[in-house]
Amino acid sequence: MRIRLRYVALAAFILTGIAAAVALAHMDNLPAFIMIAPGYLVQAWLFETHRALGGFGYQVTVVGVSALVWSLLIISLSMAVRLLRRLVRRSRAA
Repeated sequence: MRIRLRYVALAAFILTGIAAAVALAHMDNLPAFIMIAPGYLVQAWLFETHRALGGFGYQVTVVGVSALVWSLLIISLSMAVRLLRRLVRRSRAA
């Protein structure tokens, strides 16, 4: 069974987006804050450069950036595992 990367990427982005949106509503615990930390850092940088978004723009920035960072991390780890599995399979066949 072979799963295409674009489907993994889309699923990872959707799931991390949902997780970041839920985490934004529950910032009183550490796992939620870790989930939205990348977006929070970008929003802090925007605030320092006087380009910060308020209200709904703040939420979209925090959730969107967090979802993007975490989904890229998940995709890169899955690609590394895929590469390692391929290398191990080739070394066994040789």
